[in-house]
Formats: sequence, structure tokens, C-alpha cells
Amino acid sequence: MSASVTSKKQCVICNKTGGILTCDGCKQSFCGKHVIEHRQELGAQLDNIMQEHDLLQQELGEPISNKNSLLKKIDQWEKDSIEKIQAAADTARASLEKLIEQSKERISKTCREITEKLRSSREEDDFSEKDLDRWKKQLQELRLEITKPSGAKLIPDKNAPIYPMVITANDLSNDEFASSNKPPPTKSSPKPDLQERFLQILGPVNLKEGGYLAKHTGATSDCAYIRGRLLYSEGCHTLRFRIEKCKAPYRIFFGCMSSRTPLKEDAFCSPTSVGWFGSNQVYENGRRSISSKKHEYNSSKIQADDVLHLTLDCTMMQLRLFHERLQTTCILPVEHNLSPFPWQFLMVLCNSGDSVRILPNP
Repeated sequence: MSASVTSKKQCVICNKTGGILTCDGCKQSFCGKHVIEHRQELGAQLDNIMQEHDLLQQELGEPISNKNSLLKKIDQWEKDSIEKIQAAADTARASLEKLIEQSKERISKTCREITEKLRSSREEDDFSEKDLDRWKKQLQELRLEITKPSGAKLIPDKNAPIYPMVITANDLSNDEFASSNKPPPTKSSPKPDLQERFLQILGPVNLKEGGYLAKHTGATSDCAYIRGRLLYSEGCHTLRFRIEKCKAPYRIFFGCMSSRTPLKEDAFCSPTSVGWFGSNQVYENGRRSISSKKHEYNSSKIQADDVLHLTLDCTMMQLRLFHERLQTTCILPVEHNLSPFPWQFLMVLCNSGDSVRILPNP
């Protein structure tokens, strides 16, 4: 509390002007009587906070599983998945048992036929090595049929409604995004449900909206380099970008590079990088060329509000750029010996004010 000299202030409770004190916290004025009551009220609020603190400490001592909603969801998912697996196993088991019974009938019939031939051949002493080999082979086939019926196959149904449960932590804050220039830890290819975002930066660029939006903030002569947070080592992954702002001439690079190579200036020229730039330039593992009919790439047709799809195909070892408005696709091969896994997508902004947004997974 601090004393107030002015006579214009009044107590907010009784409107008296004598002995007025102003609370530094709420900035309200009180007379001598009501300032004591105000302090008592604040003391009561502090007591309530202390009680909440004590309750929280007690809850921390209890098993987390009692109240954590995510753990309850995981338990329910486990129960549901087990029930689905058990139902599928019962169905498959019943089908297999039916096939086994049918197989046993065929085997019994064949055995009876072989028995007659063996008895007849023994009685008439009419058999040779060829007959013995043929009967041995028949018996081996029948024995194999008992353990594994020829008509039975186990085929996994990849469309079955059983899915993995994955826990991810919240992403870095905006300040952490902007200040991070360290490569993320090496990890396996991302799950299909993980959302790509901008993460590593070098040069005049700001990351906004949790890493979904990248904006060039410097002079046009300075390039800004941005890499994603996910690493790609297998499968096929498509990233969608919207060009929010784009000055002429178009000077944005979309591509990928090996995450083993540090992010540095002229990263698009690195032997580990592949992608498409402005002025119809194409970069293939350190080799620059001007796009021709071979590449079917025309950067002059790309403009603001266009949506581009960048596909990192680790299986086919290639990079694809699809232009939604023009419905065109450009393809570049990636040399694995020059761009070893894991890959990261690479984007370069060169015009001041240019900005690109990562769109959510379809």
C-alpha cells in the first residue's frame, strides 16, 4: 500500500475522502477502515490458494492413473483392441478348424486307397522301387497336409479397425522455434498422423503460429533457410504448402536434403539437396540446370495463393512437386549415396515479405 496525497480520491466502499490509501495491486482507493478489510479479504484469498496448493500436493502423492484422462483412454483402447483381436482370432480359428476337418476326410480317403494298393501289391508280390518311392512321397505329402492344410493361408487384413496409439508432446513455443538452429535428434520416419512444421531456421525469417507459417523479414538480397521438424527414412510422405505472399520474380526453393548435413547458406546447392527454385532452376544433388521439357517445371507460373504438394518418396528415391491450380507434376530423382537417409524438407525464401504456410495433413 502507498499513501495518496490528493483529496480527489474517495474510498471505493464508503466514498469518504479522508485517510485514503491506494492499493498497488488493484489500483483502488480505500479509507483507513476499509483498507484493513481489503487486506483481510486478500489474506482470505491467500488462504484459499494455500488450501488449493495443499490439495494439489496430496493429489501428486496419489497414483496418476486414478485421474489421468489420457491413461483411461489408453486403457479403453487396449480393451477394445483386445476384444477385436480375440473376435478375429475366434473367427479365424473356427475357419481353420473347418478346413482341417475337410482335410482329414480327404486324407482318410487317400489312406484307404493306399492301404488297398499296399495290400494288393504285397499279396501279389507285384511292386518295384518306383512304386516304393511313389508311396513314400504320397505318405510325406499326407503328413504335411495334416500339419498345414494346403487350402489354408493366413492373410493379414490391413483394413481391419485396429490401430496403434501414439503419444506426442506439445511442440516448442514460438520463441523456441525462432531461436532453434540445432538439428533435431535422429528418429525413424514419421507416423502418417504426425503434422509437419517449420523448425530449423537460418537467416532473416520469423516462424509464427506454432511453426506453421514462415515469413522472410530481411532484405531481398538475404536468403532465409528453413527445414522441417520431421525426418523421413521410409515410405511416401506428402507435404502441402500455400504461398501466402510472393513477390515477383518468384524466388522460393522447395525440396529436401539429408538431415546429416548441417543447415547453412546455399544449402540448396549442397550435393545432399534436391529441389526446385526460381528462374526455372532445378537442383539435383549439387547439379544446377535450367528446367526444360525434361523437368516440366516453370517457376514463372507460380503465384500467391497457389498450393503446392511436395512428396518425399523414400521407396522410389524421388521427389515430386504437384501444382494444384495447374494440375502439373514435376519429378526429380534423389541419389541415395549423395542424400543418405533420413531426409528433411528444405525451403528457401529470398524475397523480402514472402511467406509460406504449411497446410494440415489431408
